[in-house]
Amino acid sequence: MLSNTVVRTPVIRIESFRRDVSKRVQWHFKQPELALFFYRRGARKLRGKMDGRSFDQQLAGNLAVYPAGLEIDGEFTVTSARSEYTVVFFDQTFISDRLPCFSAAPRLGFDNPAITFGLEELCGEPHHDDVYAMMAEGWAIQTLAFLQRMSGTDAPLGNRGGLTQRNLKRISEFVEENIGRSIGLTEMASLVGLSTRHFIRAFSESTGDTPHQYVIGRRIERAKCLLVSEKYSLTEIGLAVGFSHSQHFTTKFKKHTGVCPSHFRAATRG
Repeated sequence: MLSNTVVRTPVIRIESFRRDVSKRVQWHFKQPELALFFYRRGARKLRGKMDGRSFDQQLAGNLAVYPAGLEIDGEFTVTSARSEYTVVFFDQTFISDRLPCFSAAPRLGFDNPAITFGLEELCGEPHHDDVYAMMAEGWAIQTLAFLQRMSGTDAPLGNRGGLTQRNLKRISEFVEENIGRSIGLTEMASLVGLSTRHFIRAFSESTGDTPHQYVIGRRIERAKCLLVSEKYSLTEIGLAVGFSHSQHFTTKFKKHTGVCPSHFRAATRG
């Protein structure tokens, strides 16, 4: 193993691995927690037995979900000498509290840009404060909701409910009006009369995004509009849409769009 990092919050545990591997890797897996895998590099096919039933499947996407208690004996076919992947383990008490009827079927090789983008954000952010814990909880709610729907049972996300359309509009207008400065969770929550924790849950249930993801997305969309013109420099645009410095802007823009701001600007100029 080259490296292994672990991040813990009250609701999830994130473990990221980098390993040197051969072309075929034997694998045994059984955990008491629901596990979501994000295969970043290497793994392309998995065959073996899942709770005693044989399977042989290409990984068409980079995500896989394995329910709590599921036992797998398998063999990965990999396409590079190094394998990189991240595993998220969900706290069972948290699942029971938020979705009492939750059930997830095992599934290999699927994609969901919102899940992977949010997980990349969590892996890249400092993780030793309460804000990070709230971000992780919002992402976890969004992910569990998707897994529930993917399993074919659309159970409600608890009894707290989402935001009304009026409150969603109020939040949207507030973000657009203040896009150029730091926007705090406390400010957003106070607009609709909720605690920050309740606000994150309600906002995520209503939009499918955490407040943090939503604000970043709106900053990027505003930046796209400004990049069409040559009037402002990249640094000026980054600051104008609320990023703290040019490198922060470039990093977030590329993660969100797949290209850096300068390349996006060049493409719009034909």
